[in-house]
Amino acid sequence: MLTETINRMANQGGRNTQDRPAPNQYCSFKDFIDTKPPSFREAEEPLQAEEWLNTVEQKFRLLWLTEGLKAEYAAHQLQGPASIWWNQYREALPDNTVIDWNLICEAFKGYFIPPGVMEMKHTEFMQLTQGNKTLKEYLHAFNHLSRYAPEFVNTEAKKIASF
Repeated sequence: MLTETINRMANQGGRNTQDRPAPNQYCSFKDFIDTKPPSFREAEEPLQAEEWLNTVEQKFRLLWLTEGLKAEYAAHQLQGPASIWWNQYREALPDNTVIDWNLICEAFKGYFIPPGVMEMKHTEFMQLTQGNKTLKEYLHAFNHLSRYAPEFVNTEAKKIASF
């Protein structure tokens, strides 16, 4: 059963980038809104901000958006204090700055997610053991924490070795 679980987990991570369609530059904002993306105002806990980024990224993968559209659509989901922060951040950028999804992610993480939190989660992943957890509980914890240590799960072999 353990071997089956490890193989299933490894196969889920194997993505063939050659089969992906080209980014969709014609996807409308309505198409994006139809995926019911979350809005973001502020986070009581830093990991809520990280979860917002992950959820919005999932919506983007559904639509195969260009990096520019991702930035535009995500910026519209920022409300209240987050919208004020983004507007001030954007206006402080040099005029010729290309605003893409990566820029928003880096700025967003820098403002809403203290680096210590990410390091703490990385350490939690590195120290994860099955202990008295069921295999299902351990697999859930492994999958949840693995996003904080992508360098240990970015290939099938690394996932299996880390598991």
